[in-house]
Amino acid sequence: MTQAVPIAQPLPEGFSIRKAIQCAHLIHVAYDLYQQWSDAGKPAPAAMRFQPIERGKLVFSDPFWRTLTYRTPRESGGKGGPRYETHTETTPAGVCARSGNRLFIVFRGTQSTGEKISNNMAGKLDALFDNLQGGHVHRGFHRCYESVRPAIKDFLLAHAGPESLIRVTGHSLGGALASLAAMDIATGGLPCRALEVYTFASPLVGGARWARHFSAQGFAAWRIANRRDLVTKVPPALLGYRHVGTPIHFTSAKDLPPHSLAQTYLPALRAACVSVRTRVSSPF
Repeated sequence: MTQAVPIAQPLPEGFSIRKAIQCAHLIHVAYDLYQQWSDAGKPAPAAMRFQPIERGKLVFSDPFWRTLTYRTPRESGGKGGPRYETHTETTPAGVCARSGNRLFIVFRGTQSTGEKISNNMAGKLDALFDNLQGGHVHRGFHRCYESVRPAIKDFLLAHAGPESLIRVTGHSLGGALASLAAMDIATGGLPCRALEVYTFASPLVGGARWARHFSAQGFAAWRIANRRDLVTKVPPALLGYRHVGTPIHFTSAKDLPPHSLAQTYLPALRAACVSVRTRVSSPF
């Protein structure tokens, strides 16, 4: 069995392996919630009953849902009539949790057809939820975040305060959405003691101006990326896209799935614990 390759040393000052592992486990919760919904036959939100989540002292909210509309070519059935068929899908996109003054916003990665189509949307647009004019971000990522923003805002308004520590995390598409959410929180005037971001396998999110404004907010943002993971290289920088956050790089073995959170990213973090002799008995 191939051994995990640890994250490159030395680790940047301020980066916490323990927090990163906790975030990875929380993202697994978001994926598990999607799987529960899929196994139940993909019912409407009001009809879905999720199994209770137990992770230490964390108290989880109900999953937040994303609604996307997309079109697919209609099968030819003769002349005339519409050429495309419109679909609307509503899926559990992530979850929020809290423990004392700690608040967590968690995004899973791409699962549904609408999300895959959003990932491939061309072009950038000015983000509607931050205080930067002309700060362009990927149009499909913006669309996905805009759909879940009201639920996240409700959670933060209900629980955030001057002593809160808000940690935002996500994998793949969820990594891009975590960055968009962090910018939204940082520029929206929400009171909190600290804001932190941990992303895994995130694609590039926005243009250079938006990336500079993201960095100027001053919160801690860590971007964990496998050098073999192609998702971390799109959309291409040649089209004006830039990464955000301090990079934490590693290179996986060739026979490991390069984008997998469970098989590649999380084992690399655990291997780093061994190499720096950090003990993580429980992520929660």
